[in-house]
Amino acid sequence: MTSLNHESALKLLDITLKPSGAIVQSAIGDFTTEQSLQNEIAVLRTGGTMELYRITVEEDDGVDPTVSLKLVTRMETRSILRCMTVVRLSGGGKRDVLAVGSDSGCVTVIDFEGGVGTVLHNSEFGKVGCRRSTEGQYIASDPRGGRAILISAVEKRKLVYVLNRDSSGKPTIASPLEAHRSRTIVLDVVGLDNGYDNPIFGVLEMQYPDMDGLEDSGGAATVEREIAYYELDLGLNHVVRRWAKNVVVPKSNVLAALPGGGDGPGGVLVCGENFVEYLHETITTSNPNNSTQQQQQRMVCAIPRREIETTRADGGSPKPTLIQNITIHKQKKRGKFFALLQTELGDVYKLSFLLSSERDAVLSMTISYLDTLPVSKDLNVSKKGMLFASGEFGEHGLYQFERIDIEGVTATITSRQTIAASAAAADSSGKTLEDSEYEFYHDERSAIKLCLDIESQRESGDGNEENNDDGTKIPSAVFTPCNKLKNLRKVDALQSLSPAIGIMVGELAGGEVSPQIYTLCGRGPTSTLRILRHGAAVTELAVSDLPGTPGGIFTIAGQSTSDSTTPPHDKYIIVSFKDATLVLSVGTTVEEVKDGGGLVTNAPTLACSALGGEGTDGGIVQVHPGGVRHYHSGSAKQWHCPGLSRIHVASANTSQVLIAFTGGQIIYF
Repeated sequence: MTSLNHESALKLLDITLKPSGAIVQSAIGDFTTEQSLQNEIAVLRTGGTMELYRITVEEDDGVDPTVSLKLVTRMETRSILRCMTVVRLSGGGKRDVLAVGSDSGCVTVIDFEGGVGTVLHNSEFGKVGCRRSTEGQYIASDPRGGRAILISAVEKRKLVYVLNRDSSGKPTIASPLEAHRSRTIVLDVVGLDNGYDNPIFGVLEMQYPDMDGLEDSGGAATVEREIAYYELDLGLNHVVRRWAKNVVVPKSNVLAALPGGGDGPGGVLVCGENFVEYLHETITTSNPNNSTQQQQQRMVCAIPRREIETTRADGGSPKPTLIQNITIHKQKKRGKFFALLQTELGDVYKLSFLLSSERDAVLSMTISYLDTLPVSKDLNVSKKGMLFASGEFGEHGLYQFERIDIEGVTATITSRQTIAASAAAADSSGKTLEDSEYEFYHDERSAIKLCLDIESQRESGDGNEENNDDGTKIPSAVFTPCNKLKNLRKVDALQSLSPAIGIMVGELAGGEVSPQIYTLCGRGPTSTLRILRHGAAVTELAVSDLPGTPGGIFTIAGQSTSDSTTPPHDKYIIVSFKDATLVLSVGTTVEEVKDGGGLVTNAPTLACSALGGEGTDGGIVQVHPGGVRHYHSGSAKQWHCPGLSRIHVASANTSQVLIAFTGGQIIYF
């Protein structure tokens, strides 16, 4: 074994033959063109690979359109990718770029214009590696114009970058502004839609006391989580902590920003266990002299539960349901939007909003059960009515919405029902509003009891279906998940072997040269047994029966243009038999060419090629035992072998022909 010194060891490079199938994060936008369709999906994969996919729709006459994901480009970064966010720079048209955080200690802005990844900026901010105090775990951008980026560490450190454009229109990035806060754990960050005012970022954080204060307060379990607004003052060029509010939803871990700036009320959604809470600095605080305002201080909505969970709750403490990801989708109509959220069990819910007439306040929220999908890292909704779910385990699915107006049709709970239950618990306990709210939302039985109370109200209607105040039937609050999708339809998927929990190599198929690789992949009902074989995958496009056993096959490329950057596709297939030649044309189908297309068909073909360079058409040359034939522009020229000589072997390319006779003579053209 040869020893490696330090200098030679630095030159080693580990490159995988096939990129990883697991996805760290995904985002949707318009990265290559200015179409405003949001039909391109950027994904970060483990192993440091970035990929860009496009949702394509192929329509055929009399056949349903075929929807698929097409790979646009792949970019190797040689790093550990941690987070990314979509940035739409102002003044640059309706096209997005990506801001990516990694273990390199840099924030990178990448542009995919024309389908090619280009690094616009690579600003350094810290040490290399993944540390809790090094930025790069969370990242968010200003949704209105992409004027700023906030990148945060797990603990304490937060940096804000200001994005601008120079006189030539090229994006520029300024030096970072610090927004650190000591003894603070960050759980999630999001950019708020604040119109064209100063950019604001929402941060879900918890500030723990020092060691002495932590022991006096009763431990880490008593530390409350809060949502804080960090505002970037573009005039003074500094960041301030503008507003903060404690969160009542237990184990809050995910944030989502509502549209604002005239398109909506703004604010953030906070998701955790069993509940979703809407918070904004404009929400009216409670008034001790007005019980109605006390009840409406918090805008919280419980999620519908599975029927089996409500059944098991009678025997003991129920298991809470954790919401692990959420996305907001703006519809074409101004002021119309909804949210999709998914729990750790895979249940997907639609969250809709009732807004005021000026669209500046949320009056109520409604959560309805949509479908059950494999647990996903992210949910991305396109304007074409597609949903991409990057799976946490197994393959990543692309789904099409069959129905989205499901309020009242499936299991549904409203914020008014949740707030009313919280107010009733406060009246019966005799405690202050703040204490009773905390106990209600942190009690694991509260959400289950709310669902059971709604079911009892439906059963107490005595046959009258009009139980709601507006004269409609009270929808159920529990549901039974089904293996078959009801409101979504799966149209395509990206294959993934992650996680591979078992592997075996052996020749078990019988009759194959190379052994196969057998792997156990996935988790739960989506787990699979996959068989991998050596070699490249082949896609069968067309099948044609041959009249005999062929002795040779040649492909003839079509004419290429001088400005073309890709080689031309093959136009003809020449199949040689013992005493004949078959000419096939390649298009949407493979068909036989009548009369051979000017070539000799009553003799075998020894060599065949298209003549001419780039942008020129020199015709087709065919070598057969009796001579050489050149076919060009509808006319053919023949060179015959001298005397009784016959051609034994031959070779040809775009500009040369070489033939050898049976007697050993070689002629070069």
